[in-house]
Amino acid sequence: MGKTPEYTKKAVNNYRDKFDFIQVRFPKGTRERLERKGNINNYICSLVLSDLGEELGEKEPQKTSGECPF
Repeated sequence: MGKTPEYTKKAVNNYRDKFDFIQVRFPKGTRERLERKGNINNYICSLVLSDLGEELGEKEPQKTSGECPF
């Protein structure tokens, strides 16, 4: 297997720069419970964004379609 081309590394880094990566730890077994809700990332993202909308003083929390806008 050859080396990864520089243009590929640059593209990956440009993509990663668009997001904040946050690592969160939950008690054992939480992943299985979250997977029942569907896509874990979309579920957590919609909860957090909804909560942040309330904190910012919006009259109504942001309604999401269940998908993270990213």
